[in-house]
Amino acid sequence: MNERFHALRVSEVIVETEDARSLVFDVPDDLTEEFRYRPGQFLTLHLPGTDRGTVTRCYSLSSSPHTSDPLMVTVKRTPSGRVSDWLLRSVRPGSVVHVQPPSGRFTPASLDGDFLLLAAGSGITPVISITKSVLAAGAGRVTLVYANRDERSVIFAERLGRLAAAHPDRFAVVHWLESLQGLPDAARLRTLAEPFRDRDVFVCGPGPFVAGAVGALERLGVPRERTHLEEFRPPGGAGGPDAPAGRGPSAARPACATRLQAVLP
Repeated sequence: MNERFHALRVSEVIVETEDARSLVFDVPDDLTEEFRYRPGQFLTLHLPGTDRGTVTRCYSLSSSPHTSDPLMVTVKRTPSGRVSDWLLRSVRPGSVVHVQPPSGRFTPASLDGDFLLLAAGSGITPVISITKSVLAAGAGRVTLVYANRDERSVIFAERLGRLAAAHPDRFAVVHWLESLQGLPDAARLRTLAEPFRDRDVFVCGPGPFVAGAVGALERLGVPRERTHLEEFRPPGGAGGPDAPAGRGPSAARPACATRLQAVLP
């Protein structure tokens, strides 16, 4: 992995929800090769602005390398996430952020297969990158189960709706709202996943959601080699502040302190 950080200018800040923003980066022509990426990867940012001084954080790319998307990460503020709060308050178009080239193994081997994607909260960020890539450059079908606290907290709601309308035979999204349906436990996830048990499965979200999904997939007999997991931990969780975690063949364990903080209360 390339350890060098590059100064990239933020060209746009997109308001996704009350607590989530997408940061769009300008990549100079001479850095194009270094910033080539695969769907599902993340960027590592070197950031100032907290009482601990300069810190390193990792955020999943929500853009797709197979569309006209510019390089983009999406950040969700959490109550104890001092770094995410600083980013959302302080970064504006024209801000310069030091960024390490893309990394991570939460990526499909091929875009031509059929996929079941399970996401919670801002676990949608690498998942929407995979979704857009499959629909733009692959031949496969995608079913997304996306859990959130309530309708207002759904990141990319309009974009997901447009994708479903544009690809009715290839993409379906099932929204799970805790405010209406309760928490998505293993039994409920098993019911949703059962029709798609023969697909490759990508799971991304906070620990309890990932654990429930793992339990559901194990009960369905989905082989571990077809199960790809990425867990986001909130600040102060097990393993240290904002620590990443993962299980399964493609679980990403970046060297920096955190992944995008995704919390489904």
